[in-house]
Amino acid sequence: MSEAKREFWFSVPFFYFDIENSKELNRELVRDIYKWKEEDKDGVERSNKQGWHSDIIMHFREEFSKITNAINDAQKSISTEEGYNSDWPLIVESMWANVSPKYAYNTFHTHPNALWSGVYYVQCPENCGRIKFHNMPDQHHKPIYDDNELQHPHQWSSVFYEPIEGRLILFPSNRGHEVEQNLSDTDRISISFNSIQMHKDRI
Repeated sequence: MSEAKREFWFSVPFFYFDIENSKELNRELVRDIYKWKEEDKDGVERSNKQGWHSDIIMHFREEFSKITNAINDAQKSISTEEGYNSDWPLIVESMWANVSPKYAYNTFHTHPNALWSGVYYVQCPENCGRIKFHNMPDQHHKPIYDDNELQHPHQWSSVFYEPIEGRLILFPSNRGHEVEQNLSDTDRISISFNSIQMHKDRI
């Protein structure tokens, strides 16, 4: 029998960007997000538990135009890397703010009816909770490995990203994910969004 030839297919791309001048931008975002939270104390409930989730129209509010534009600019890079049709750019379709005090977290979920989703970190105290992505293969049996620490990346069942202020992470919307509890005494503040392709004549 010949030696086995291994090939890899259907890999899942993730992107991250570090936004320039994010400290100044984040100061403005903290101020404006808390102001919005004060105006709409109840917010909405989705996957967020014990935290505040704004309405999903953040990208239409003028005070958040800088971060909306930064996200759309980042998505131009993704469109180029992924070879998307230039007549159909990626644009933010919905966007919302998250304020997660101590012990707040997000349960496992996906973002349906979108192509890409993402998170931008505004305020991230130490130990405020990582975002965890899950690999969800349609398998009835899970393999048993000799040494879990020596697994190849394609065998991993989950991947964590540490929250870093000024960092923007984008991922395919069908990737299941959750966010750990904030165990710090300071609010974790982030912005989440969904994006779709839209013909340039309709933008």
